[in-house]
Amino acid sequence: MASVFDILKETRKDNCGKCGYPTCLAFAAAVHSGAVSRAQCPFIKGEGSKEDARNNRPDPETTLVRQLRAKIRGMDLSRLAPGLGGRVVETEKGKALELFYLGRKVFLSQDGVTSQGGEDLETRDQILLYNYLFFKGNGPLSGRWVGLESFPNSMSKVVTLKKYTEERLAQAFKSRIGDLIDACLNLDGKAIEPCYADACILVPVLPRVPIQIHFWDEDEEDGFPAKVKVLFDERALDFLDIESLIFASERLAETLTGR
Repeated sequence: MASVFDILKETRKDNCGKCGYPTCLAFAAAVHSGAVSRAQCPFIKGEGSKEDARNNRPDPETTLVRQLRAKIRGMDLSRLAPGLGGRVVETEKGKALELFYLGRKVFLSQDGVTSQGGEDLETRDQILLYNYLFFKGNGPLSGRWVGLESFPNSMSKVVTLKKYTEERLAQAFKSRIGDLIDACLNLDGKAIEPCYADACILVPVLPRVPIQIHFWDEDEEDGFPAKVKVLFDERALDFLDIESLIFASERLAETLTGR
């Protein structure tokens, strides 16, 4: 099944709104969840035009990413940095916001989103990080943890989260609790106590977007499969939109499983 970002690549990435969704990213997430058809976007080519689609595939610096970069101009990064859990630093290209993302240092500026080594991040990571910046670090976290289903308009998203994050982690780490814990610790995660599962770990995907992983290992004798439940801070939607929150969860699962 195509990922959200595979679907996003098929659109014009200009947020025209003709599909009925405010952004191409939101539309791609809706298609991925099965809520709408690709045909709802008037610019996605039909099956008979795959060769054209390949020939006209956009480069990694998509229109959407360029638009997001442009929004940074005029933003006071120094004022925003504390609320986002980062700091402003001077780079060769000027000022940039330094953040930790999935355990590594990244830099956001109008020139792009780069790693500490200077490499550009993948397009989908750039979109996620720019969205985080544009939410401007809206206050403190609540410290109360809820499932995705507790957020408004999340019913179709719960299925996506389960399939691409929770089930992926459960299958990858069944009978391997120690490996899961070690992988999370490598991303600056920490064990949670008290824990009512076999393992409870908090991972700061972004400074203001921590995610809890509750893991129950398989019990072959009783016929219970491995299970994972992902929890978010109750105020998570004050720091990312729900589509970006799901993408953050998928990226966490991909990073932990090495896929």
